Amino acid sequence: MENASKALIIAGSVLIAILVISLLVVFYNNIKEFQNANHQVDILEQISEFNKQYDVYYRDNLFGSDILSIANKVVDYNIRESNTEGYSRIETSVKFKTGISPNGEKLIDSKKKYNAQELNKISQNLEKKVTDIGKEKYAGKTISALSGMRDNQLEELIGKDKLQEVKAKNRSYLQYKSALTELKSKTFKATEFKYDKGTARISLMQFEEI
Repeated sequence: MENASKALIIAGSVLIAILVISLLVVFYNNIKEFQNANHQVDILEQISEFNKQYDVYYRDNLFGSDILSIANKVVDYNIRESNTEGYSRIETSVKFKTGISPNGEKLIDSKKKYNAQELNKISQNLEKKVTDIGKEKYAGKTISALSGMRDNQLEELIGKDKLQEVKAKNRSYLQYKSALTELKSKTFKATEFKYDKGTARISLMQFEEI
């Protein structure tokens, strides 16, 4: 009788242990599922926040300055996150209605489309030319200051021998400066945005000049 009681006690203990272990497993699985769900929510929020910075440009009232800002952002992303973190690259396509050719140099061709890297390079080169030419000095004054003077004022200041040289510099400076202003003030509209099927991040943006 005593052995039977001990056996029942042992069996009961084992059953309780099994029930406790089963409850712990269920509890652990529930916690894991909850954590996974929270993780998925966090990922979706991160994707949404990432796409927001580009989705704001999906409209019809964009300026060239906005397009250049997008190009700079995309180039930075493709270098910083696509190349190093393994995310898909963001591709851009910008179609111009009219070209830009300061001093006979075709910087923008209306017959081709430009990606972010190309636009970034064009913008930086224009900025550099405006800066470099603008800071050249004659008679203690920069080209950026001399470009606003009349011919008689220039001749009086720098002399007749340098007049044509300075006038040529002024023309180059003003044409490059005008080209940069024109590029930034053109108007564009977004024509298509696409998202990566795997990551749901923005993968393609297309724009065209209005």
